This record gives sequence, C-alpha cells and structure tokens, in this order.
Amino acid sequence: MIERRAFSVSVFARHGGRVLLIRHARLGKWLPVGGEIEAGETPLEAARRELREETGLEGRFEAPGATTFIDGSPAGLLAYEEHAAGSKGSHLNFAFVAEVDSERVVGNGEFSEHRWFAEPWEIEALDAPKNVVQLAALALAPALPPVAAAEGVSERAAQELARAWIAAFNARDLDGLLALYADDAVHFSPKLRARQPETGGLVKGKAALRAWWADSFERLPGLHYAARRVTASGDRLFLEYDRSLPGEATLAVAELFVVRAGRIAESRVYHG
Repeated sequence: MIERRAFSVSVFARHGGRVLLIRHARLGKWLPVGGEIEAGETPLEAARRELREETGLEGRFEAPGATTFIDGSPAGLLAYEEHAAGSKGSHLNFAFVAEVDSERVVGNGEFSEHRWFAEPWEIEALDAPKNVVQLAALALAPALPPVAAAEGVSERAAQELARAWIAAFNARDLDGLLALYADDAVHFSPKLRARQPETGGLVKGKAALRAWWADSFERLPGLHYAARRVTASGDRLFLEYDRSLPGEATLAVAELFVVRAGRIAESRVYHG
C-alpha cells in the first residue's frame, strides 16, 4: 500500500519576540499551527489561511526567513522539511514565520492548549519534535543588518551562516552546530581557557568541539545568544552578539570565523 503524501504548511506566528506553539489535539505534541495545502493554493496562501482559521490571527509575512535572500522565495519562508503526520501519512512541509499584532488566540478546536515562547530551550523541554525546536530557533533569530562583504565570503553566505550558527546554538542543536564546521576546525575561547586551563583555551576537531559544547549546554540551560552585527571580508566573518544567562550580566561577545569551502575552519572568541 502506497503511503499517503501531501504538501503542507506550518506557521510560526511571532509577536513581541515570542513565537506561538499549540498542543495538537490529535497528535498530543507541541507544534506550530498549520495544515495541508488546498488545490490551487501557493504555500504562502495556505500559510495565511491556516493561521487565520486556526488562531484568528492575521499574519504579516514580511519577516526575513532563512531563505529570503533567494530570488523568488516567498516572504517569511524558513525551510522545507518532511515529517510523519500520523494517520495522514507524510507531510511535505513548507515552514513560515509571520508577524502578528496580538497574542489573543481564538482556537478552532484543533488544539487543546497554546503558549508563546521566547527561547528554543523552553520548547525543547516539551513534547515537541526536534525540527520544531530548530525551526523555532530560526524564527526567533533576529534579522541581521546588511553585511559589509569583500571577495571570499559573500553577503548572502555570511548572513546565512550567521543566522544558522545563532539558531543552532540557541536550539542546543549540537549536530546542526557541528555541521557548520570543518572536521579539523580549531576553536579558541576565554571561557574554555578558564574552565580547562590545560587546553590553553584551544581545541581542535569536531570531537573536542562536541565535548565542549555538550558540557556547556548541560551546565548552562538558560544560555542565549542574540546577534547584533555580522561583517565579512575575504575568508573571514566577524559576528557580534550578546551572551545572556539568568543571574549574570549580559556580555558583549565578538567571534571571528575563518571560512573555507563553506565551513568554519577556525573560530576565535573575544569578550568585550
């Protein structure tokens, strides 16, 4: 028997720096609102309709999505992914982010509960699929200002890499974060030097990076990065961001990345 497949959309409604998730009545999981694309609809048209029908909210699909820089990409498109949809078979899904003017949700009976979330780690603690946590992190990542770029790392590549790095870190997506690095990448951090003096603050290779970040994620569940600015020149990308942790003062951080063949070959952290 051939598995049923259908194109679908999901929408991360965003208001005041928080995104909306619902607890799906049939599946019992925390998900963005969404549903199947109807005959003759574009994914963007379906996203507008599903958001309105399920929540009563009108969305402005103006926010930069992860693919907005691609010519012809619908506004607010975050990603395309595929997932099992229970008795409905497989959904071939277009995920969007949309700004809304209110947090007042009027449900249509398809969900039992809804909440607004400011941090990906809050979603990670719930019964939510991994890709929902990852997509929510992208939806929560602020748009970066224009990149000053020279030959080497293009403006588009710099924006995409910076957004993916911030999103993966805030979602505690260790595999997604490591996928941005070369196998023999070198990383220097003052925090690493303070915690592991024997390293001199320097580690090399994905195994060492995985161990360092896994330890950080476990020790600091509230750690969050907020991007400020990204600058690219030649093969170097300079990312400025704020490091915040409950109970500590926000720390201004700058991180220099050396990019080769589309992957981070070297990274060096500076605290200001």
